[in-house]
Amino acid sequence: MTRKRPLLLSAAALYAAAAISAAGCAPGGYYNTSRTALDSLLTTQAEMMKRVGALERKLDATREGLQATRANSEAKMAEISQRLDVLGGQLEESGARVTRLAQKVDTVKQRLGSADSVRSARGAAFDTTGTPDPEAMYQAAYSDIAAGRYNLAREAFQTYLRYFSDTEVADNAQYWIGECSYATGDFAGAIPEFQKVVQNYPKADKVPSALLKIGLSYSRLGNSAEAKKYYRMLIQKYPKSSEAAAARERLAPKQ
Repeated sequence: MTRKRPLLLSAAALYAAAAISAAGCAPGGYYNTSRTALDSLLTTQAEMMKRVGALERKLDATREGLQATRANSEAKMAEISQRLDVLGGQLEESGARVTRLAQKVDTVKQRLGSADSVRSARGAAFDTTGTPDPEAMYQAAYSDIAAGRYNLAREAFQTYLRYFSDTEVADNAQYWIGECSYATGDFAGAIPEFQKVVQNYPKADKVPSALLKIGLSYSRLGNSAEAKKYYRMLIQKYPKSSEAAAARERLAPKQ
């Protein structure tokens, strides 16, 4: 648009020069007419210059608007990109959660499989005639306590003693019942179970361990007098046992 200005000025100048030249030899009326035409041309040129200026301002405003629109679009694109990054991170976190959940499900399945194995083992504790097999029944109960399934182990050993209360390992079964209660923090419930070992199987090899655990149970309950009573009983009856050594350490004055 700016190139048209010199052309307009040149045309006006030529027209003015021609008018002046003609004025030198033309009559006065012609001079006045030419002068009026020149004034009109100059006025027209000024109007055109105003229009050109207005168009240039509009062009500049349009250009600035386009630049602002582009900047706004770039800002929106950057915001969208950031949101996509956030969504991508959330998807990754969700994927990790799904993975952890799947791992937990697998763990539960494994535990259920172990429980099924235990139930199968218990089923094997009875032969085809429904007669219980003492060795299989004891091993099934012991597998529970070894795996930390104390409630199942307690029930299994109690079932064992209902059928086999006078076997070589009956005292062990009774002792493990007490251990199940002790392991779950039921110290008050563990004491009578350990006392049954001492009362029902006085010559069994589990008696020293039962006496020690009775003392420890009373100690955990805050009854130090009863705990010391059983420690001394253990030392008196089984002085050379490892349990007696542990009892002596319990009775020794603390430094």
